[in-house]
Amino acid sequence: MKKLFISLLMTSIGFVAFAQKSLVLQTLKKYHVSEDVLKPNLKDNLEKYAHEVERTVSFNDKDKVYISSFDPNKQDTPQWTLVSVNGKKPSKGEQKAFDKEHNQKTDFKVDDNSYKIAKDDGNTLEITYQYDPSTIDSEHGFFKDCLFTLHINAKTGRLEKITEVNLKDLRIKILKATKLTTEVTYQYIEKDKIYVPVNDRVEVVIKMLGNEMPMITTDKYTLKP
Repeated sequence: MKKLFISLLMTSIGFVAFAQKSLVLQTLKKYHVSEDVLKPNLKDNLEKYAHEVERTVSFNDKDKVYISSFDPNKQDTPQWTLVSVNGKKPSKGEQKAFDKEHNQKTDFKVDDNSYKIAKDDGNTLEITYQYDPSTIDSEHGFFKDCLFTLHINAKTGRLEKITEVNLKDLRIKILKATKLTTEVTYQYIEKDKIYVPVNDRVEVVIKMLGNEMPMITTDKYTLKP
């Protein structure tokens, strides 16, 4: 009897997950929105093109500006180049941190059971989801407590941005964060039928020695001709 109950429970959970994603897919189809918007690694599309990134990190009333470039046609590695930091040649420490960040590859999956249509008024379609915790590595474990939202223009059928917000206080490595918000705006490249990011803004509020200290990182992506 116990085995039968567990079997029925798992079947029910699977059905709910299928039903929720099915509803989302039906709604996307209603507005002629490509299912590609559900891919969690949309930002990786940018690596199909040569581009430049201007990153500004604001922390403790100080700004640090990083200029980097990516060349997908470069045969030897690295394809990424850290051009400058505050207009100067990068230090060894800055170069090492840059290389570590850009050598990391993630392959997070969405929990199909988490899909929900948060808004559908004929003008705006908002779809929320969370990552499947089993696909998140230990370094990015805090993502399991974050909610992502797709913001789609129902009139044009285009994804406009993806936002992220934490649902509880987070532990990011050794730091405690009381706030984590992200907003990535996208453009659609018609000839290639794909989305690429245009701007990315991440705000983290770190709690340190009883004080809350905000750190804001903005990325501006520019495609090269």
